[in-house]
Amino acid sequence: MTTFCKKLQLFCLLKHKKIQLILFFSVFFISFNVSGQTATYLSISNSTLVSTSEKIPLWLWANTDGKTEKNNSILNLTEINAEGTHLFTNPKFKIKAGATLNYGFGNNNKYFQANRIFTRINFNNWELSIGMYYNDLFFEGLSTSNGNIAKSRNARPLPRISFRVSEYKPVPFFTKILFFKGEYDEGFLTDQRYVNKAHLHHKSFYLRLNPFKNFSIAGGAEHFVMWGGTSQDEKIGKMPSDCAAYFRYISGSHGDSKFPAMDQNNVAGDQYGTYQILITQKFKQFEASLNISHPFEDFSGVNLQNWPDNSIGLLIKLNNPNKIITHFIYEYTNTRQQGIKDSLHYWSEDEQKWKSHEYDNYFNHSIYKSGVTYYQKASVSPLFFPIKEEDNISRGIESTRFFAHHIGLKGNISKTIQWKSMITYINHIGTWGKPYTTPHTQGSILFNLFYSGDIFPFDINFTIAEDIIKSYQNNLGFQLGIQYKFQ
Repeated sequence: MTTFCKKLQLFCLLKHKKIQLILFFSVFFISFNVSGQTATYLSISNSTLVSTSEKIPLWLWANTDGKTEKNNSILNLTEINAEGTHLFTNPKFKIKAGATLNYGFGNNNKYFQANRIFTRINFNNWELSIGMYYNDLFFEGLSTSNGNIAKSRNARPLPRISFRVSEYKPVPFFTKILFFKGEYDEGFLTDQRYVNKAHLHHKSFYLRLNPFKNFSIAGGAEHFVMWGGTSQDEKIGKMPSDCAAYFRYISGSHGDSKFPAMDQNNVAGDQYGTYQILITQKFKQFEASLNISHPFEDFSGVNLQNWPDNSIGLLIKLNNPNKIITHFIYEYTNTRQQGIKDSLHYWSEDEQKWKSHEYDNYFNHSIYKSGVTYYQKASVSPLFFPIKEEDNISRGIESTRFFAHHIGLKGNISKTIQWKSMITYINHIGTWGKPYTTPHTQGSILFNLFYSGDIFPFDINFTIAEDIIKSYQNNLGFQLGIQYKFQ
């Protein structure tokens, strides 16, 4: 146990940005000096965003990996993206490294981001990743939350180290019908937060069953724990972070005497996650998938006491890629119940009085007051908004109870022009503790055209988006971008 703790403490030194950069570039260049083949990719892009209000519309900044700062009416964004993949003589072994640098210049702020820097080693789909890297993209980017209500691509990636099975692998003795994959990673929340220098633990495990030809059902769970760090609240101060405390965090156990009273009565740290189900049926002309993402906070959601709360999506994918419509998605998201069963009160036989039901407040926490945010953006579905801020520090999500309808479409106008559209209706009602007097409703629309062909030596991207907000000024925005690829 002592040896493990020392290794864990040594790994924590990777938080330092200089060490991250040294590690990245050393592995990056070493990988290109061994036998095998190397494929490299480099692109440079520039885009300008213009809005009719002081904030950019939702679908122009959401799910962009934190690259776009919304609090501008004019923003110019430059991005340099580089990747290198080395394939060894053994086809099962490869090393990949990449970096994405962004510079934004707006009328309200300007910023530079080393948005992504990572190295990844993969052997037969057993994969080790170190650095800041993006989550995999699902559902063609048409989903509001990338198919997982607690794990979107809305905020910029945090520095982490991860070990995972990147693709489904067969389960021994059931190699034709049962498959598994999973992930275990530790990350560091490096932004300015109410609990400074907190960690984020994550693990997942999935099984996929293929009982019939062209039919599969996959299910699993994602578990997150925000732990450690030092609170601005002097009564709490530094949260336990030794080896014994770490195992309490990752196992979902109660805190011991070293923890604040809340963690002793409940669970250690800010624990949250999802249950995931994906059912897929392939037909002759199209493929249909039903996705269910069920959130949980502590034990109420784990026990399905909040069963009405889900993000449910239906994706249709046509097998003909040349159609005007190739992908369609409909999503319904509901987070209004949050563990309340029948009413706000119940009769306690032990205390012989009426008591309030305990309710959840998804992705907020009374100790980790910045909530599940990173650099003032929700790390979960971007439909959880607005983010409260004080002294440029996130104080959590203002409204976590809402329902939303969402439609996404994608297709091809020609061989060189693709299009995408999204329409979302959101009805926010605040939280159980601080409900809105009247619901806040919003409609958000996006239409995008993307050109990639031989007429111009670069790709062209044009987007129009609008937020239609009840009782507030509507917000119309445009984005025009070009991208040049060296490959």
